Amino acid sequence: MVAKLKSFTKAANKLKMAQPSLSQSINTIEKQLGVPLFDRTTTPISLTHAGEVYLSKAHAIIELYNDLNIQMRDVTGFENEKLRLGFSQTGYHFIPNADIKVSQVFSTLKLEKMLLDGDIDIATLILPLSSTELQYKIIREEQALLALPITHPLAQKAKKRAKGYPIVALSDLKNEKFILPKESQRSRPIFDKIFKKAGFEPHIMCETETFDIANSIVASGIGACFTLPQFIKEDKADKIMLFNIDEPLLQRTVVLAYRKDKRLSRIAHEFFSMAKASKNLPNLYLKHVPWRWSDVPLFSLYLTNATLWECLGH
Repeated sequence: MVAKLKSFTKAANKLKMAQPSLSQSINTIEKQLGVPLFDRTTTPISLTHAGEVYLSKAHAIIELYNDLNIQMRDVTGFENEKLRLGFSQTGYHFIPNADIKVSQVFSTLKLEKMLLDGDIDIATLILPLSSTELQYKIIREEQALLALPITHPLAQKAKKRAKGYPIVALSDLKNEKFILPKESQRSRPIFDKIFKKAGFEPHIMCETETFDIANSIVASGIGACFTLPQFIKEDKADKIMLFNIDEPLLQRTVVLAYRKDKRLSRIAHEFFSMAKASKNLPNLYLKHVPWRWSDVPLFSLYLTNATLWECLGH
């Protein structure tokens, strides 16, 4: 923790212990090893070469210990097993029906880092991944659609046509006001490319981090946004018309990612099986899958833009 936060004080606060006690523990280890682990002359403090070697070996020992525990639990069953999952907005429909405790993670890039750091076991992400140290299983393909208010002239005209998503050219909407993801979000460059291909720069009336806010604005009768059907709430469904703009860049591949060098537990493989079984049912919740949450005393989930979930089994 000291190496991660680069501060004895911050690390002590995070560990909920007195800073002198933490410093004394580090000093004891350094005396036993005969070398300093931290360079205390820098601001912030930094690891010495010996400290980097020590930290690397410590992580390896912890991984071996965790791997041993996983193998032992696989022998004895699901008792006392823990699975930590990270979800982007795309993975919200996998949320189990359970008591939850909420905290926040801000981006899919953060989820990837948590995977690499060993803070979570599996994450739902969108291809491509930024790290080559991760591998994945494909869950499903998605097609983002364009949402307009039901009162929009194009929506009124489309209501008279056959079923299915009507096709519209994005260039026909160059005078519309758009609700787009913030520039810090990884989906924003994709939408920027789409507008460039359409030959115009959009009039951006609002930037947001969630589909829900964008959908709510459009449902109120203002603007246009890109969304996924499963993210439109029931009370907004009759106020929005969805269109297909026939753009390959709007295709998304949803995956469950995990570290290549990490041994997955039996319960993780069970989760993969559930996700695969539900991949063609975009609004299927885990509570509808024939699998007992009571087999798992503690189930932790981290979700971007909304959540760290700790779901307690019954």
